[in-house]
Amino acid sequence: MINRKKVLSFVLSLALIVSLVPATAATAAAKKINVTIDGKGQKFDVSPKIVNGRTMVPYRAIAEALGGKVKFDVKTKKATIVKGKQTVELTQGSKNAKINGAAATLEAAPVNEKGSLLVPLRFVGESLGVWVNWNNSSSTAVLETKRSFKHEFGTAQLNGVPKRVVVLYNGAVDTSVMLGIKPVGAVESIVQQPFYEYIRPQLKGVKVLGDEAQPNLEAIVALKPDVIIASKWRHEKIYAQLSKIAPTVVTKEFTDWQESVDVISKVTNKEDVAAKFMASWKTNVADFKKKISAKDLNSTISIIRVNPNGSARAYYSGFAFLIFKELGFKSPAAQTKFAKEKETDIIPVTSTEQIGLLDGDYIFDFTTDWEGDGAIYQHQKTWTSSELWKNLKGVKAGNYYKVNAVTWNLSAGPLAAQRMLDDLYFYFGLE
Repeated sequence: MINRKKVLSFVLSLALIVSLVPATAATAAAKKINVTIDGKGQKFDVSPKIVNGRTMVPYRAIAEALGGKVKFDVKTKKATIVKGKQTVELTQGSKNAKINGAAATLEAAPVNEKGSLLVPLRFVGESLGVWVNWNNSSSTAVLETKRSFKHEFGTAQLNGVPKRVVVLYNGAVDTSVMLGIKPVGAVESIVQQPFYEYIRPQLKGVKVLGDEAQPNLEAIVALKPDVIIASKWRHEKIYAQLSKIAPTVVTKEFTDWQESVDVISKVTNKEDVAAKFMASWKTNVADFKKKISAKDLNSTISIIRVNPNGSARAYYSGFAFLIFKELGFKSPAAQTKFAKEKETDIIPVTSTEQIGLLDGDYIFDFTTDWEGDGAIYQHQKTWTSSELWKNLKGVKAGNYYKVNAVTWNLSAGPLAAQRMLDDLYFYFGLE
């Protein structure tokens, strides 16, 4: 006969052993979190740890390693850190902090670990002026006190994350808003001055620096910027002057919004924000491609505008062109042939005899009222009321659309790109 007491005892013992295995395995599998400052490994009395999926690091030890001085009030549990001109105040258990007197919010409240306050890794960069990145493969928090940025006209050396940022083209203004950066100065918008309406609320108090082609250099000097963001196409002639005012980082294509996001996020320590936006963008692009019909995706897209002098043009480059290209659309064969033969990205159309160069399965027109007097729309009407225009393939199919010139052309930033993509869901009848 089986001894039931012995069986029960054996089962309980086995259950206890099994219950211990996962915990032991999990402890063994936990990776050590490393921290480097300018490539040099750091050792701390209290190790960094992952709390609720967020990397938490010893703030005092890192602040002191960076040359800061730390005071901690045991009674109020408040820490005060002074590093150069930067003063940081934070309290154990509270997400609220102050940086030079201005309110700041941590992603998670500081926690006490063996007498040391652990704070979110991102806050270290924001409060102490260092670049912070996470290397997932090596479980390493990478901190940098200096960075060199190679750009179109040389190299810009920065000795700390810039706080006073000047942006000199409209795509950079949009990018700044997306990244959560408030520049001290920015060029005005091409229409809807001082700044485009869809981003204007986030730019209150920003100094207007004039036209992006001819920014006010004296106003830039007065702002005492830490860095200037410029573009090759717009600012090649004044780069030497700009670089004497402050380190100047120059992008290649001011219409390439993804380049702007990449460059500006790296300069301003906002790479994590940029990564989240770009991940969302790629998801949205994939969703659009999944929902659109094969017939429409194989359609040719013509991007046009009417000029103030009454002529017209089609685009074989630029902001909207790059987005259509990423989505998988193609340009009309006539435009492709003209652009390659003439080695041009802008296809001029000066007479109705050339009107076929404006045609496509879909025609998107972002004619802009540059002068604000409506005169250009009379030129547009002249084109669109002609019999030759009415015979265009895209027009006959009912696929000619007048679109928002700001978010389809002039702004050329990530927020504008998202708005343009939203419009395309509408024009192609997608949900």
